[in-house]
Amino acid sequence: MSRGRDAVLLALALALTAGPASAQGPAKPTAVPHPECPRWRETFAGMPIRMVSLQAGSRTIALRVKAADTGERQAGGFQCATPEEIKRHLILFDFGREIVTQFHMQNVLAALDIAFVKEDGRIFAVLKMDPSPTELYGPLGSFRYAIEAHAGFFASQGIRQGDARLVLPPAR
Repeated sequence: MSRGRDAVLLALALALTAGPASAQGPAKPTAVPHPECPRWRETFAGMPIRMVSLQAGSRTIALRVKAADTGERQAGGFQCATPEEIKRHLILFDFGREIVTQFHMQNVLAALDIAFVKEDGRIFAVLKMDPSPTELYGPLGSFRYAIEAHAGFFASQGIRQGDARLVLPPAR
């Protein structure tokens, strides 16, 4: 027998021996953790916290962000973070200069918003990113900074592309 057929037969046997589905419906499959998750969890935990501000019109919003300020932290982002961690934290990516690149959502368990920011602090694009092992997301143009947050965050704060700015504290 082929492996595919063996897997189908095993799944059918398990379903038949499990009894009727509970009142809550059928069990949802659980994701198998990616082998790189311990690395990305450690990277996420090690991101330093910084304070930044977003200005939208006359409003200023102070934010605590995790700083993805190294290549390893930028590669890790929210990979393998729990949905609760994604809801609670924001990540600021600083690439040191304007670049053109794209972001992926591999090993990310919840949808994200991402704001792309020019060197001068202007937020010029805001996108929603859905979990996917293959989809890539990026703006039309170069950017220096990106801010990742849970899906809906920027709209909930009244932050729209073209009329908001990222303000960083002066360098020490």
